[in-house]
Amino acid sequence: MKRLGTVIVLAVILCLVFTPDVVSQVVKVKVEAMSPGRRSSGPPNYTAPAGEYYISTGLNVVGKSMKVYLSADTTGSGTTVVTSFAWSFITRPGGSTADFITRTDSIGVAFIPDLTGQYIVQVAVNGSVTTQDTILASTYKGVTATYPGCAVGCHAAVKTEWEQTLHATIFKRGITGNLENRPSDNKGAYSTSCVKCHTTGWAQTTDNGNFGYLAHQGSPAWDTTWYKGLPLEDGDYWITKDSMGIWDGLSPAMQAVGNIGCESCHGPGGDHVSGLNLGKKGVDKTLDAGVCLQCHDAPKKHRLGSYWMASRHGMLPEGLHTARTGCFPCHSGQAFVKFVANRTNPGYVTEDGNVPISCQVCHDPHSEANPYQLRTVVFDSLLTGFKPAPGQGGLGQLCMNCHRGRTNVNTKITTTPPYYGWSDRFYNHYSPQSDMLFGDNAYEYNGMVVEASSVHLNYTQNSCVTCHMAKRTNGSSVHPNHEMKMDSSGTDIVTACTPCHSEVTSSFEQKMANGDYDNDGTREPYVTEVVGLLEALKANLPIDSETGEPVNMRKDSLAVKNRPDLIQGVWNYYFVKDDMSHGIHNPAYAVSMLRASIFIITGVEFVDESVPTEFALEQNYPNPFNPSTEIRFAVAKAGPVLLEVYDLTGRVVTTLVNQDLPAGTHRVVWNAKNSRGESLSSGVYLYRISSSEFVATKKMVLLK
Repeated sequence: MKRLGTVIVLAVILCLVFTPDVVSQVVKVKVEAMSPGRRSSGPPNYTAPAGEYYISTGLNVVGKSMKVYLSADTTGSGTTVVTSFAWSFITRPGGSTADFITRTDSIGVAFIPDLTGQYIVQVAVNGSVTTQDTILASTYKGVTATYPGCAVGCHAAVKTEWEQTLHATIFKRGITGNLENRPSDNKGAYSTSCVKCHTTGWAQTTDNGNFGYLAHQGSPAWDTTWYKGLPLEDGDYWITKDSMGIWDGLSPAMQAVGNIGCESCHGPGGDHVSGLNLGKKGVDKTLDAGVCLQCHDAPKKHRLGSYWMASRHGMLPEGLHTARTGCFPCHSGQAFVKFVANRTNPGYVTEDGNVPISCQVCHDPHSEANPYQLRTVVFDSLLTGFKPAPGQGGLGQLCMNCHRGRTNVNTKITTTPPYYGWSDRFYNHYSPQSDMLFGDNAYEYNGMVVEASSVHLNYTQNSCVTCHMAKRTNGSSVHPNHEMKMDSSGTDIVTACTPCHSEVTSSFEQKMANGDYDNDGTREPYVTEVVGLLEALKANLPIDSETGEPVNMRKDSLAVKNRPDLIQGVWNYYFVKDDMSHGIHNPAYAVSMLRASIFIITGVEFVDESVPTEFALEQNYPNPFNPSTEIRFAVAKAGPVLLEVYDLTGRVVTTLVNQDLPAGTHRVVWNAKNSRGESLSSGVYLYRISSSEFVATKKMVLLK
């Protein structure tokens, strides 16, 4: 009995130690970004709440007396159920009376730091698992000759580069009549609502050096008078171009924060090199999109952020596939930035895996070197070694750095058993859009016609960008579509199609295929024909019972053992499927690869999509032949077809076709081998075709 009790105790201990629900609980404090869109009532009106204009960048360095939003992030806790939260302050600056202004037992809280200094906040989850984070509240200094701020010392070079960006001068250009210029009277449009985003900080009643507070001082205050006397049309004030009066009337302190400056993205820098003498900890940096969304998610007019948040980039979970550096740089924003800076030796580390593909990953906040401040407009090569011509693909070259096949078909699919190379898979690891666009990296069969042309690459100025980032209208503004999807609310986005395909006005299915590619007896829209070809190829491939899709991993090796044709077909199936365009990126290449794969696996090739008026069996060619010959036949009505080869004694040598075929002209190649794969001797052979409505036999001569 004593021994049994010991066993029970040990079992309980093991459960406590190894049960995932106990050990998998994790939590971290997350400083939440709060954009104008997020703090509003949402669509359709996007009404802003009453009171101070408190937005947040999501940085750990914040403006004194500006609201901080926090949440308890339990991502990674598995199936553990979170039953309780408890928030508390561990440290506050001396004399601070700051407290949480929301319930402390919820997943999220908010507080207003009333003094400059450090606030250490803790959250406990389920009464035991705790974590802390430090928030620094500081004041704004700005950047001008009078207030040098970041302009001197360590950051002089960065500031010189940043000064060339549109952010650096956006407010000054607006207030001097240099935005949205109207040639008819040489005036530029500006509005009171623009100032909030075009300056550093905006909180009218919060004294921390932000532009909004400085602009709201005095009687009358600047923000209530600057527009007086200016003509007002449709909500905009019109200022004569290069009129410096309003700008010159600003105090030096206001001019210092009268732009989108360093502190807009790094937090107020009052304690960066003074006060608490925190050095680098006195400011913050992040690739989190919240920094940009404080302005670029400002409905109804400025909704780039709304589109991005609905994109796959915006919804990519943090840390997905980033535990291994082999997944860099495409699944980690930090890793991609390093890759662009030093392609030959990026120096990835594990910590690079914490940031998704955000605004700052594709756009460089400090540099105007590339159009739209893009990180790069260079694409080196596909994994096959294929290099595009200089400039080919335009701005879309940025996208190609990740949206390309991860492996090289020439090393992945081999000519020797097991017929696939390194690693445990024989498919192109998702997203081979660039490969498809350039017409490269599918499995191209020897002797098959390869149509690698891509009119869509050659006729789109910026490839990916031209189609996936077509302009979308937001209120009175037009912006590139950062959702990047090719449909919206169930309607295809065909903006880029219409200039060449006038019939395509609302749907990709309005573009008909040039023929019945999948041979189902009907010429259909192009995308439908490609789907039909994918289904036809899939029907001839071994299927994984769990996924319902063709097998593609080493664990499935028995299903494709000694069948290089199946492995090649699997590669081409996923090559077209994972491109996700249904062949639109490169129509000729997609169709030719799918049809070639079906032919190699089944031995039957679609030759002519037109429907014959009668059944027919043609004479083989060449005849006599060695080592192979081609047999063509016409099927006037879809149905089962049997094509067999006999010797002169009437024995069946091999079966070439035994399947349902669509109406059309087909061909099959016989390699002079029997059903066991053995080579046959010279002689006369018969080939016979039969269907429900037709039977025919012809002779052929094998001459060795």
